Amino acid sequence: MTNKNKVIIRKVQDYDPKIIKDIILDGLKELGVSGKIGGRITIKPNVVMAHHKIAPTAYTRPEFIAGLLDALKEVGSKGTEITLAEKCGTGLPTSRMLRRAGYYKLKKSHNLKIRPIEEARKKRIKLHKGRIHEELTTSVEIVDNDLLIYTPKLKSNVLAQGLTASIKLNVGILLDKERMWQHNFNLEEKIVDILEVGYPDLIITDGIEMSFGGNQLTQHGIYLGIIIMAKNPVAHDAVCAHILNLVPEKITYLRIAQERGYGSLDLKDIDISGDISLKDLQEKTRDFDLGYMNVKDVKCGFHIFCGEPYCTGGCHGVFLDWLYMVKDRKPKLWEKLPEWTVVIGKYKGDVRAKRVMLIGTCTEVLGKLEARSKFRVKGCPPRHKDLVLWLFLRAGIVNPLFRIDLILDSYLFLFFSWCRRFFRGRL
Repeated sequence: MTNKNKVIIRKVQDYDPKIIKDIILDGLKELGVSGKIGGRITIKPNVVMAHHKIAPTAYTRPEFIAGLLDALKEVGSKGTEITLAEKCGTGLPTSRMLRRAGYYKLKKSHNLKIRPIEEARKKRIKLHKGRIHEELTTSVEIVDNDLLIYTPKLKSNVLAQGLTASIKLNVGILLDKERMWQHNFNLEEKIVDILEVGYPDLIITDGIEMSFGGNQLTQHGIYLGIIIMAKNPVAHDAVCAHILNLVPEKITYLRIAQERGYGSLDLKDIDISGDISLKDLQEKTRDFDLGYMNVKDVKCGFHIFCGEPYCTGGCHGVFLDWLYMVKDRKPKLWEKLPEWTVVIGKYKGDVRAKRVMLIGTCTEVLGKLEARSKFRVKGCPPRHKDLVLWLFLRAGIVNPLFRIDLILDSYLFLFFSWCRRFFRGRL
């Protein structure tokens, strides 16, 4: 490739909005977009979930967004309108998660418009390159804008072969029903399908405190001290993978994105600049355990049988993610999980146990199944919300998400959100 895609990596000490602003201003100039800031700008952050105790680190921090808003204001043309659009995790009201993340304070201090995608006006888009989706629905703010800025949180994700960066962020532009459809062994193709609609003009990643090694919502953070900026999402994510000592070509959705012509994963085709080297960052993260493994290999009180197909983005990955949620925030419970036999996928052998749970609608024991008690958590894959509920009701396991405030969010405030959508004609 003659024209290399530029990726900037800058050091930053902490979440000081003024320092973040100055670094972003330098990045805008270096990427050649300073003079193009104006009109309708949409910012898409990463807020799958936010909670001061259970999920305090795995989302784009409000101080980071404040620094970005200050930078955009300084170089933006007169009349620039900035909207923040996001859809949080399935079964949760986005407005509550954005409030818990501290974003509504920015609405007042920075004249920012906030649009939970499920409550916004929608647009149905026909895809030309889609292999899983022929069309999809998202908010008009994602589609109709003059500049689309993604602000991912640099973090590991066991549902996405170890990495969440800019391309995986696209799952968060879909509504719940479409988001969970084909969220299984087709997830990697699905993610790249969405890139046709959610293709950012600019990516500015919060890697000041990255989160890793557990559940994508609840995993712990560690200071890394960087901001990553780019215009090409494939080049950006390739560099992020290398920072975490991952091989980009082995991350299926990145390889597919390259094959579809969205950019090159080869570092020879990427111009990396900044004030910290890729090698130095790899040394920092060399001993990080990202937690990506086969769910049957997790050492806990459960005996897990894995059938086919193995769905990293489906039931196998979701159950691994659920287990890590317990490990992240209830380590004492993790050490004392009750003895259960878990079956995921179509298992060809026999299963004989006192208590059996079947995870996923398609899960089946093709041999003999003998158990005193058994139950199934339906879904393809099940939502975390359903796993939390049914493993409490049937197995007596009190997951970290089983809290009064989050139960109110998941049911009462979700109903309020549905009512707003209903009366505004935005279901």
